Amino acid sequence: MIKDRWVFDDAYPTDILHRNEELNSLSRLLKPATAGDRAHDILIHGPSGVGKTATARWMLRDLRKRAAVSSALLECSGQTANGIIHEAVEKYPAGTVVQRNQPRSELVQTLEKIVDEPYIIVLDEADVIPDLDVLEDLLSIELVSVIAITHSENEWLNRVDRDLRPRFRGDSQIDYRKYHVPELVDILEPRVEHGLIGRPVSTDQLEWIADETGGVARWAIKSVLAAAELAGERGHESIHESDVADSFERAKAKIREANLQSLPVTHQRLYELVRAVGPTGGVKMKRAYLEHQEAIAGRDNDPVTWRQAGNYLSKMEDYDLIRMPGETNATVYEAVDSELEAPVEFDLREPVELD
Repeated sequence: MIKDRWVFDDAYPTDILHRNEELNSLSRLLKPATAGDRAHDILIHGPSGVGKTATARWMLRDLRKRAAVSSALLECSGQTANGIIHEAVEKYPAGTVVQRNQPRSELVQTLEKIVDEPYIIVLDEADVIPDLDVLEDLLSIELVSVIAITHSENEWLNRVDRDLRPRFRGDSQIDYRKYHVPELVDILEPRVEHGLIGRPVSTDQLEWIADETGGVARWAIKSVLAAAELAGERGHESIHESDVADSFERAKAKIREANLQSLPVTHQRLYELVRAVGPTGGVKMKRAYLEHQEAIAGRDNDPVTWRQAGNYLSKMEDYDLIRMPGETNATVYEAVDSELEAPVEFDLREPVELD
């Protein structure tokens, strides 16, 4: 029943549907680059799985066809500021090779030396960048501009240097809403056509999937794949209603697992702490974190404050990995799926005394 699994992957190249307003905003903000000037900086924000990265990738691919413009999409999960600048240098078409352990100032100087045309750097998952001073380094270079992709614009902007915040406000922000059911069905149809054999799913079933997944394209696309997998496992010649009904949690579990694997090691260790001691309240979770913050940071990193750890936890909540109902000290922390284990070694060494 499944002809090509890649069709259901996030990176599968496809037409961008029902994002005309967002594409027009991107085109307007990037237009100076087509004349050889620096593009505007952009803040793209919205929930996971609604096409933020896909539209940016599509627009930059189109822009490179029309003008002498370079771009790089940098996955920021697990990256230090040095790592981000290092990758920005290596992805520039000049093909400069630099050592990852070079001092940050030298990496910035190298980038400044080689950039001779508009260079647009996409910081995907910019929420997890531990040191946003990297923006000052990147934006100090004349022809470099930044597209930051985040979940929450306010949380991210509050961590940006005050002098740089105006670059990412007002018309420089693009808000991505969730899709309506008919729009999401339009997005699913080509995936079905190219990814499945024949037409094993009905339009009514696609509408059900689009409605159940709340306008989140990634979840809907993965649910179609999960329904096809279940139909095959059950020996069905087409997708049955029972396959659709059972597809949503299977798809969510796979997305959750992929999200966890994509996070930096420090986030994964923090997740394991929540999984080990939760559900528990904010005071007790803070105490548990402070007892284990060095182990969470690892040998090569300085421990972060509980406030910064809270930013990491918010990211994991966005990824549907943990729940944090309540506010401040009344917050309760727990793993959404207590059976889902992070792919990282993390030994609590001693039991955490919470009482």
